[in-house]
Amino acid sequence: MVLGPIDYTIIIVYLIGTVAFGAYIGRKIKSGKDYFLAGRSLPWWAIGMSLVVSDIGAIDMVGIAGSAYLYGIVLGNYDWLGSVPVMIIGAFLFIPMFWKRKIATIPEWLGARYNSSVQTTSALIWGIYMPISLGIILYASAVMLNVLLDLNPKILVISDEKAIVENIAHATNAKKYDFIYSGTIDDAVQKANDRNPIIIFIDNSAFTTADYQQLFQDKPLVYFSKEEVSPSWGESNMHRAREPDWDIFYSIVLMGLIIGVYTFLGGLRAVVYTDVIQCIVMLGGSLFVLFFGIYKLGGVTEFADIIGAMGERTKDHFSLVLPVDTKTPHPWSGILFGLGFVLANAYWLGNQAIVQRSLGARSMADAKASYIFGALLKILIPFAMVIPGIIALAHNPAIADADKAMATLIKDIMPTGLLGIFFAAFLAGLMSSVDTYLNSAATVWTTDLYKKFIRPVADDTHYLFIGRLFTVVFILVAIYVARFATRFESIYDLVQTLLSFFQGPSLAIIVLGVLWKRATGPGALAGLIGGVAFSSLLIWVNNNATIPLFQVSEPFLYVALWSFILSLTLTIVVSLYTKQEPDEKLKGLVYRYDCLLY
Repeated sequence: MVLGPIDYTIIIVYLIGTVAFGAYIGRKIKSGKDYFLAGRSLPWWAIGMSLVVSDIGAIDMVGIAGSAYLYGIVLGNYDWLGSVPVMIIGAFLFIPMFWKRKIATIPEWLGARYNSSVQTTSALIWGIYMPISLGIILYASAVMLNVLLDLNPKILVISDEKAIVENIAHATNAKKYDFIYSGTIDDAVQKANDRNPIIIFIDNSAFTTADYQQLFQDKPLVYFSKEEVSPSWGESNMHRAREPDWDIFYSIVLMGLIIGVYTFLGGLRAVVYTDVIQCIVMLGGSLFVLFFGIYKLGGVTEFADIIGAMGERTKDHFSLVLPVDTKTPHPWSGILFGLGFVLANAYWLGNQAIVQRSLGARSMADAKASYIFGALLKILIPFAMVIPGIIALAHNPAIADADKAMATLIKDIMPTGLLGIFFAAFLAGLMSSVDTYLNSAATVWTTDLYKKFIRPVADDTHYLFIGRLFTVVFILVAIYVARFATRFESIYDLVQTLLSFFQGPSLAIIVLGVLWKRATGPGALAGLIGGVAFSSLLIWVNNNATIPLFQVSEPFLYVALWSFILSLTLTIVVSLYTKQEPDEKLKGLVYRYDCLLY
């Protein structure tokens, strides 16, 4: 299905409306407090919806649906096990403590609980990670934009064997192109005229090496045999392709500029209130895709039969629990211990981009309620994101790049009119993820680094200026970083791998800081630095050893678990051998076992 005039109208109105709404909300911003924490005026329902739409934005809409296309319903654990329980715990234990301290960032809380060195180290980690994550999210946004608008350069493959398309896709960088298959010359001529490919590959074992150049006009032709298809073959032959009319980098820049404008103008308040609209549009649109997609396949039974008929490829696609020796990145042991005990807790209790919203709540009750409301909404996410990824597999099992699965499904099954609405829904999630990390990165760099080391004393309007300046800088950095995301097979696995470097150690010092008054600054610093170094070592050894340390393809769950254990141990041991923090310093920062705050 191709976008019609009504679809483009809906998309343009939505984009202009979102930017205008964000700018309108930001018109009263006068200080850094307004920009970074929305003047501590946000209601629980707005924060709760913002939490959910930010979490399930670009990475989930593109990445988790793509991972579900590859691995199945097991991805639902990231919400049912990895979000709901920890959000409830956080609502009653951690979030009230953070809010009561009147902080703007998690590193700022670590500085108050431990010392300046821990604050600075944590701020540098987050300050480096978030611009990189921004780039990945921008790339995910561009992927969705290109697929839905049919902007990707096309490669036409003519062969009597459809499976060869997947081999050529891997040999020529599947993320950059859309691949079109044709089994006959006549059909290929028609598709070449309609889709305008940048290069055409012709299987010489199925078709003679006759001169087809006249049939395909000025389009480059490459004759090949199945045996010679390889990455080196793909790289050499793609140099013969004509220049595409539209490059994905253009989409990256376009998305960056649109989102950057309203984040620059409106700060956290604009981010949260535009997220409310985006949450409604995105959840409604995604759930419609679920029901309409199953309907188009012929019902639930037919859907299950199609997946089951794919044999070994999909034998575990409807299993929430996968064996320890699975080749996927999601074994039950990693899900339970790495996700359930570490990554999920670190994400919802220590991720600056997430927690910052609750810090802008108008009251402690609103801060608590926002997490509870968000947890209830998160129950719906596997239905809205994971199962549609499996529906995309049933609809088209030959998608070369799994990260394009959801966008391909939407484009193929939605009629004109509805397609524009769902394009807006997916655009909503993509925009929410970018504005979240953009505002949070500016907050960390302004509050924990610039204000601390460069200009500790200045009026609040100065910090507003610096925050906006960082917003501009980080959108430019993200645009640059986004160009490198095409090198990874799964966007979702890439983000989880990056988080596994430091989420385990970060969680260890936060949990010990809140629950154990004996934890000290030197102990936390040793645990944080030692844990990050250990994560890096595990990943390096696993990637370079003759026999990998872990059986799974992407061991981020295990890396997070073991780095958490090491960091916990280091922090405890060093703390016991260093001077205890005075009780006066710990007031309001440590949760006592008699359930009273210091």
